[in-house]
Amino acid sequence: MSLPELRNLTDRLSKHAVLPNLIPNLALRRAERTTGYEALMYEPMIYFVLQGEKQLSIGRKTLTYGAAHFLILSVDVPVNARVSQASNEKPFLGIEIRLSPDLAREGALEMLPALPVEADPAFAVDSLSGATVDVLTRLTALMDTPADAAHLAPLYTRELLYRIGQGPQGHLLRDALRIGGQTVQVQRAIDWIKANFREKISIDRLADIAGMGVTTFHRRFKSVTNLSPGAYHKMVRLHEARRLLLDARTVSSVAFAVGYESASQFSREYAVMFGAPPRADVLSKQSRPSR
Repeated sequence: MSLPELRNLTDRLSKHAVLPNLIPNLALRRAERTTGYEALMYEPMIYFVLQGEKQLSIGRKTLTYGAAHFLILSVDVPVNARVSQASNEKPFLGIEIRLSPDLAREGALEMLPALPVEADPAFAVDSLSGATVDVLTRLTALMDTPADAAHLAPLYTRELLYRIGQGPQGHLLRDALRIGGQTVQVQRAIDWIKANFREKISIDRLADIAGMGVTTFHRRFKSVTNLSPGAYHKMVRLHEARRLLLDARTVSSVAFAVGYESASQFSREYAVMFGAPPRADVLSKQSRPSR
């Protein structure tokens, strides 16, 4: 299988408004125009770009990845992302594989090498190999044969993880699937922040949750996520606030709901992150056509 075959297959399938959820953890991505930066929460994933280009900012780090490249991300991080190359004639085409814990339960871990390398940071861009293109094509093509998908999708998914795991980013895949190491310890702190974002954070408490000393934890958290624990906490709060505002709540009620004591401070920080005050941002977001 070749990259042009995979690209043509994805182009055809992604034109459907709704696709059946035949393959767990797999989603097709398509954009027919470039976009501005949008603040999003990314979970562990592998994001393959087949055509066009995407840019991603994590803290002060900017990654650009285009056709025949993929992004691998092993922890939950807030990002600013945009499609930087796309048109009607040559739409942006991508395939996203979410690295959910159920993949580990299906036996993917036993196929990965026991590399001693730690992920630092917890994201990277790499090139697609021919073997990866081949299995990704076979996996995606199962959308055309629903009767085969239930039987073959788990096998092809395991093969895909094996191919990525044998490459330079194998350690990131192990981290994403929670095999162990310091990145997994940082993820425990991230999970606590996401579950308790309304509370004020304590570095001592987060370090204890991660099972690290305070100095080591702070250094490791920032190296993994490209954000300090305090900046990460703020971004999680603001992402939740944006979601709540879409339910037509008032700005002040949302500010207090996500843990702010001052509605004016909330509005200032929201505008810095999303590029517009809370209400204006939500009205703009609601008016955008869905893709």
